[in-house]
Amino acid sequence: MSDIILREEFGDVAILHITSTSVDAISAAAIAAECQEMRPVTVLDFSEVSFINSAGISALLKFVVTARKSGFKLFAMNVSPHHQKIFKMVEMSRFMPIIEAHDLAAYRC
Repeated sequence: MSDIILREEFGDVAILHITSTSVDAISAAAIAAECQEMRPVTVLDFSEVSFINSAGISALLKFVVTARKSGFKLFAMNVSPHHQKIFKMVEMSRFMPIIEAHDLAAYRC
């Protein structure tokens, strides 16, 4: 288990709480490593994240595209408005849509 990720599981859902305030290439690699044991639905919780650098965006995007091509559903939660804009610009939200915590309840079966 990574010290950058706090993992929760509910049946087919894994929630990965990113405990770092910034996402860079190293923390994005830790996220990808934690997702080696993917659930059908995986949610990345960005509530603690205040900064994502370009290397972090690039590494996250590569991971997200690969996971989706493998048939996994990925969502992002608690993404700041600023990061939502960046996710849209780089089309990350196409592969990892934003989900609200109350909408996540539908997947917790």
